[in-house]
Amino acid sequence: MKVVFMGSPDFAVPSLDALHKAGVDIPFCITQKDAVSRNKRIPTAVKRRASDLGIEVYEPDIINKDRGLIEKMKLESPDFLVVAAFGQIISKEILEIPKIAAINLHASLLPKYRGAAPIQRAVLEGAEETGVTIMKMAEGLDSGDMISFYTTEVGEKTSSELFEELAKEGAKLLLETLCDILKNGLKAEPQNEADASYAAKVSKAEGRIDFNNSAIVEARRVRAFSRVPGAFAFLNGDRIKVVRARAVDAKSNAPGEVLRITQGDDCEIVVGCAEGALAISKLQRSGKKEMGAADFLKGVHLTPGDIFTSYPLSG
Repeated sequence: MKVVFMGSPDFAVPSLDALHKAGVDIPFCITQKDAVSRNKRIPTAVKRRASDLGIEVYEPDIINKDRGLIEKMKLESPDFLVVAAFGQIISKEILEIPKIAAINLHASLLPKYRGAAPIQRAVLEGAEETGVTIMKMAEGLDSGDMISFYTTEVGEKTSSELFEELAKEGAKLLLETLCDILKNGLKAEPQNEADASYAAKVSKAEGRIDFNNSAIVEARRVRAFSRVPGAFAFLNGDRIKVVRARAVDAKSNAPGEVLRITQGDDCEIVVGCAEGALAISKLQRSGKKEMGAADFLKGVHLTPGDIFTSYPLSG
């Protein structure tokens, strides 16, 4: 089996590893160009891993316009083009290169949550379950016919936890699906467009906690943005990242009010919302590491009646 692999972030690495470990012929990988931060070039996770494995890597500005790379793919004549969170729309010309099919691993149960942030959107919207879909790629955004699925309950999982689970289980499913296609042929079912939804890219501003909402909604926000961009609020004008919190029953006179602080190893800072309260167990101050509530309180004087706000106080 020969596969040209296309992917960029951490999510795609387990799939690359699974194919390599299985002895799949991967002549080269295609990934996004290095990011630049503070004059430093930061390679994608796939580029780093492919380099470790001794696999050649290409980084096109716009893959659909890179004639040299397109011709190289045609010369390789792979059985499959495998795409996992690559980050660019791929043209029909490229999708038709592989002898069997262009296959995509997408982190949702399609047709729900097509697009850039399916895991975060599923958590934020309170989906009961999510998963991964292996599909035969089409020109539209995540609109191809579906081949196989992995399903898991969302429950109280954070997007970080789901990211790791879906990357791992998706890699297993990908390899199983490719092997099954080789043995039994490709069988797929079309998506129901009436059930389709779009998972838009996450903005930093969406991480802002709104204590005028219900605690259930804001606990979802904390879980949804545990990875990026992070849920946050302000305390005495200082931005505080809320890393882990759960919704509890409580009544408060003012949204954002610290109602109580539980002590011990399971220390929580209970902050009132319009309905219920957030029991915060892990936080992060600007420039500091994530820490449990007990350690956080060693450096921050906080008592019941103090107020967390959604915006820094003016004046």
